[in-house]
Amino acid sequence: MRRVPPMRWLSLGAWLLVAASIPCAVSAELVLPKGLAAQRTAAGATLLDSRGRVLYTYARDSVRDVSSCVAECAKLWPPLPADSVASPTADWVAISRPDGTRQWSFRGKPLYSFAKDAAPRVALGDRVGQAWRVAHVPLRTPPGIALRSIHIGRTLVEARGLTLYWHEDEVPKSGGTAKLRCVEECLREFQPLPAPMLANAVGEFSPIDRDDGPRQWTYKGRPLYLHVGDLQPGDSTGEAAERDAWRAAVLEPAAPLPSWLKIQRADMGEVYADARGFTLYTLAGPLERIRTLICNDECIRRNWRLVPAAAEARPSGEWTVIESPFGDGARVWAYKGDALYTHSRDREPGAVGGDKWAAGSGGAGGGWNPLLRRRDYEL
Repeated sequence: MRRVPPMRWLSLGAWLLVAASIPCAVSAELVLPKGLAAQRTAAGATLLDSRGRVLYTYARDSVRDVSSCVAECAKLWPPLPADSVASPTADWVAISRPDGTRQWSFRGKPLYSFAKDAAPRVALGDRVGQAWRVAHVPLRTPPGIALRSIHIGRTLVEARGLTLYWHEDEVPKSGGTAKLRCVEECLREFQPLPAPMLANAVGEFSPIDRDDGPRQWTYKGRPLYLHVGDLQPGDSTGEAAERDAWRAAVLEPAAPLPSWLKIQRADMGEVYADARGFTLYTLAGPLERIRTLICNDECIRRNWRLVPAAAEARPSGEWTVIESPFGDGARVWAYKGDALYTHSRDREPGAVGGDKWAAGSGGAGGGWNPLLRRRDYEL
């Protein structure tokens, strides 16, 4: 029998202290200005403009209802325009910009679209520069439970950001509460998520009583658990415990990765790689300046290879197909709208010899960077 480490039980009192440190997510009924919309899922709502394009907030907008994205920034991230008769509400304010135009701000955060989002409901701008986030209003949760975006999608987590799970056989029938199947030996590996003794139902979340321990939170009648193998936010080791029974509590799944894509171990962590395991890179700086100042087209082609896209290739989430930046009409793969490359001098899977190639040289800035796989993202 497989050995598992002892469960790291967190007492209810200690858990409540941690839970008190994070706010509960509240998604009351949204009232939207005329012309705007919201894409609703089980995880909450994503704000959309009049064309159905995803809206974003900017981490550097640190002063309430003041935009710091101006000049060149505003070309790539167009502000969401508000007309001259826009009326403020509890959530929405029309703010003035330095150029005299007006922009919508939601709950203190100015809103923007992203120029590289080529179609409605596409969110290529999410997490760009670790500063931009989709304008998302999460579902209502009890204190100590939240949503977090990880590599598998928007997922329920507990107060410390650790992934929550449910058992496929613990599914309620006729709107009730599921019969508990994780008992005794199972509890060595999966810890029931404790609910306060006097907790009441909050939205889709309800507490239940267990005969073998503290009260436990459920979501839509499904009991919620932690897994002993998860040590930090973004971990999802519980899905590997019993693949046919345990699943992370994902409310909004991430788009599937293209079939040719691999996750490859490298010295700097996990990277995205092509089918052979060779590291993928994106170019952070302007290609034209590198072509002019550092390395012409022949030089670039000698060191870098674009990732070709087959005629039948279809985009999936942040992975899209674009025309080659060299203007030859070829179809190539891109991540968040930026062309993908492999480095000609990477001789084995996981090599990252192209890291920072051309970065800072000749004033060009940017350079090529390995495409790291992050397993955890802040909402």
